[in-house]
Amino acid sequence: MRSRELLVGATACGILALVASAGGCGGSNTDPLLGDDAGGQHATSASSSGGTSGAGASSGSPFGSPAAGDSSAGCSGTGLRCAVPSGCTTSVSGTVYDPAGANPLYDVVVFVPNDPSGALTPIKQGTNTCSSCDVSIGDYVTATTSAADGTFTLTGVPAGSKIPLVVQIGKWRREVFLPTVKACANTPISGSSMTRLPAKRSEGDLPQMALVTGGADNLGCFLEGVGLDPSEYSAPHGGGRLDIYQGGGGRGGGGAPALSSGGTAGNCTTDNPNCVWNSKANLEAYDIVLLACEGDTFDPAESMNPNTNKTPASKQALHDWLDEGGKVFATHFHYTWFKNSPQADFQGVATWLGNSTGRDNALYSIDTTFPKGKVFNQWLGLVKALSGTQINLTGVAESVSTVNAPTQRWIYNPAQDPQSNQSNNTKYLSFLTPIGGIPIKTADAGETTAQYCGKAVFTDLHAGGSPMGNIPGACSGPPLSAQLKALEFLFFDLSACVSLDSLPPPPPPPPPK
Repeated sequence: MRSRELLVGATACGILALVASAGGCGGSNTDPLLGDDAGGQHATSASSSGGTSGAGASSGSPFGSPAAGDSSAGCSGTGLRCAVPSGCTTSVSGTVYDPAGANPLYDVVVFVPNDPSGALTPIKQGTNTCSSCDVSIGDYVTATTSAADGTFTLTGVPAGSKIPLVVQIGKWRREVFLPTVKACANTPISGSSMTRLPAKRSEGDLPQMALVTGGADNLGCFLEGVGLDPSEYSAPHGGGRLDIYQGGGGRGGGGAPALSSGGTAGNCTTDNPNCVWNSKANLEAYDIVLLACEGDTFDPAESMNPNTNKTPASKQALHDWLDEGGKVFATHFHYTWFKNSPQADFQGVATWLGNSTGRDNALYSIDTTFPKGKVFNQWLGLVKALSGTQINLTGVAESVSTVNAPTQRWIYNPAQDPQSNQSNNTKYLSFLTPIGGIPIKTADAGETTAQYCGKAVFTDLHAGGSPMGNIPGACSGPPLSAQLKALEFLFFDLSACVSLDSLPPPPPPPPPK
């Protein structure tokens, strides 16, 4: 329940930190992360054995001392919060971008850690416990989140030289050091070199992901398109942040992509015990699992294909992993994990239409009846992905009719789908797990609320059509299409802390007490 306590306390303590020189909510940190990018910052990862001491803050610290009388008057704390000028506003502004430095990102936390060395809370890879946001941003001076256009203004910033600045969404985290922050003024950061998410481990932290490739969907090249460095593609447990498993090749027989470098892809073409989805223990090594359309369900529950690779046991394993905090991004024929789940709660998240081909091309609508849907629609306009008020999508299937609350619809077809002859069919949905949440009775008011642990998304959109070869070597496409831009927003939303999509995202969690 640790994460619930962080989120409940976010408003009270987090807002204090946003104001300026928050003195309370202190704590210690480990694992300094020093970033390196085109702007001349360095990025390595190391360990620190404790928090900032008073002596460390005044002797040998990497930030310059502000001019006499400029620092926070009477500061009794330690670290960078004592370098925040009093009686005026010192700020930093800029725009957060994806790892490619191409598109702005929404709801990314931007903060200044309190430790002058930039020490950060370590990030553990994998998911095996229920925690809606198990990555604390630690003890910080000031924090905010990026707007729909990726912009941010961080106030109450320490003045001096080599001031650490961190951008983080879920387990994506990158730290750089600002050469100079002038007291009582705004320091603008231009471009994306210092405020993009990391593309590789040498630049910061990334979630541990697994991709099961498919012969009908190009999710592997989509990830490179958003900026994931090719060096992060690896064999299962081979050291990269994207482990590749080869899935089914689809009806066309073209074959699902394997690895072009970085080792041998895992085998999910058959009912293989080493396939990522064949046990909860296998899944627990990962934070996010992406399932690319294979051109068939390959599920004995409904497929006529003799080479099935999904069993009731594997579907139960995925269900249980999601309940304890896993995250899944599934496309088209992977509806089988939900429609044909052994558990009625997964079956009931939507009204499933089942088998269809991904051949539809039309203008589709964004559901703007909830706060994040409005932001999604605004963001698509900002990145020039809309045609008028709608988005043009190709190769779309018809697996879902309506969603059942609290499942959230994001994209739908207001017109009649040609295969089902139904209108308002859902094209992208998300739901939190466990279904209905874990009941929690608050100590103060005695009210019962719900905690959610994981998140699943399903889409009938394909990521660039059929793959043309092994990855990442075969990935050399043009910039992201409107369709892939939509998937980018939704992918990084999946990466974020778990929260109800029907509500605005929560503020940054408070520093640890």
